[in-house]
Amino acid sequence: MDKTFQKTEILKSKIVFGDIISDGESAKKFPFVLIWKKVDTVQEQPLKIAFSVSKKRFPLAVDRNAMKRKIREIYRLNKADWYSKLEANYAALLIYTSKEKLEIKEMEPKLKQVFDRFIANVDKSN
Repeated sequence: MDKTFQKTEILKSKIVFGDIISDGESAKKFPFVLIWKKVDTVQEQPLKIAFSVSKKRFPLAVDRNAMKRKIREIYRLNKADWYSKLEANYAALLIYTSKEKLEIKEMEPKLKQVFDRFIANVDKSN
């Protein structure tokens, strides 16, 4: 699998967002919260994801976008491992909760732990 992050992998549906927030499952490892829900629709990739950084914690759009860019980069580099372990289609929302701007090397192990918890939960439910 190539290490790209394409448009087809981005979660955009307002209906699915609402479903995820109202009755999705979650995994947490500071500074990340991953909320997901199994979807029945046919997707090109096993996971459609959206990234969120709070306006309350980062008032400047420049800072929010920089954090999302870092998180997307970590996701892009590691997604092949996670995709290989998923057997169904999912939609997810990844929320960054810290008030501090962490570097990629500090965030990567924590993001991996969140996704490991997600995959463990998904495996239990199947």
